[in-house]
Amino acid sequence: MSKPLSPAVAALADQGIRWVAITWVNHAGAPLVKVVPLAAFDGAVAVGVGFSPVSDAFRADGAIDPAHRLARPDGDLRLRADAGALALLEPASGWAWAPGERFERTGEPYAGDQRHRCRLQQQQLQQAGVELRAGFELEWLVASAHSDGEPQPALPGGPYGADRLVDGLDYASALLDALEAAGIPWLQFHPEYGAGQFELSLAPGTALEAADRLVHARLVIQRVTRRFGWHFGWRCSFSPKPSLERVGNGGHLHLSVQRAGQPLLQGGAGPGGLSDAGAGVVAALLAELPALLALACPLEISYRRLAPGSWSAPFQVWGIENREAALRLIPTAADGVPAHLELKVVDLAANPYLLLAAVQAVVLAGLEQTRPLPPPVSGDPAQLPAGAALRLPASLAEASSAFAASALLRQAFGDALHASLLDSQAAEVRRCAGLSDAELAAADAWWPLVGGLG
Repeated sequence: MSKPLSPAVAALADQGIRWVAITWVNHAGAPLVKVVPLAAFDGAVAVGVGFSPVSDAFRADGAIDPAHRLARPDGDLRLRADAGALALLEPASGWAWAPGERFERTGEPYAGDQRHRCRLQQQQLQQAGVELRAGFELEWLVASAHSDGEPQPALPGGPYGADRLVDGLDYASALLDALEAAGIPWLQFHPEYGAGQFELSLAPGTALEAADRLVHARLVIQRVTRRFGWHFGWRCSFSPKPSLERVGNGGHLHLSVQRAGQPLLQGGAGPGGLSDAGAGVVAALLAELPALLALACPLEISYRRLAPGSWSAPFQVWGIENREAALRLIPTAADGVPAHLELKVVDLAANPYLLLAAVQAVVLAGLEQTRPLPPPVSGDPAQLPAGAALRLPASLAEASSAFAASALLRQAFGDALHASLLDSQAAEVRRCAGLSDAELAAADAWWPLVGGLG
């Protein structure tokens, strides 16, 4: 006699759902998946499905880096679905989705699991009476492939243009319908600055919710764009720099912080209304930015996007409503939205669980041991006198060195996960060694599609 379905699974069955895609995100930022029939989902929650640890040795192109410490055939893990995060993916086709976390076969949590690390840091903040809420902005290019493989913007129209929205209204309608059918809360959608580029702002939530929503939304965007591709040859690219001649795609992270129910980024006497505690948070994030960059921008092509004068914020400065500051404070105002920070250097190659685990650790450290906050920067930092604004790492190798040297992040991740991430960063540096900028952009133009369109 078969075991009765849990109420959540039975409710999905009544809606015609038949399959569940269970994902996790590896060090290279790629969502990996195992699919189970809906009837087996409760088992996937309790026991999990098998996944080899070698998956974190995958490079951005899908190849296993032989020098990675996890590049071995031994061992197995169990990917357990999070029943509390079970959601729809494409209900009309019978699909649901859930994020997963990996466990040892003994039942102990796997120390190298990215989502579990984010969960642990969230619990540490909560135990300290601190609530962090976060949300991502996604930018992507809708394009068709030129004969040479170069992405060609698929929709005409100017920067932020209503002409592009109207020309692509069928696409926009299908996308927003799909997001709402999947239950993904969003705040704003619009054509972005770049040709054929769009942006979606997701609603804020806990760190885990924010990371899950990013993964979930990216799958939906990829799926809807591909459906249009059957007729028009369209694909979407989340690559930080799909083409050297065009603007790149960011994945900006917004966050607000409260302690004992009181917002820390407003209501104080500091610049922009910062409280003393809020200034400590900003100072800690600012100090750790070079190390955080290795997680926020984990591909070598990411650093071709972070160029001065391109509104990508490649300087280690903070500012009040300054879009060329790596840390931008948005004060509370008539809109009633709590004051929050925008970490502008992030792109969508980042593993959101790792990034938010690190950010939460830095926020907690900034509250426990405050440091002085330098004055905010106005205007373009590139126009300041030499030495007035430090340039953030200009390559993954530089960012990885900063990550390796961060005692705070080493402690937050634990030695095993920290070392494994360094191996993955070194693998990306080796993958890209000897490639020209043009070759690098071409190799990653259609990211996250492994192998591109060729």
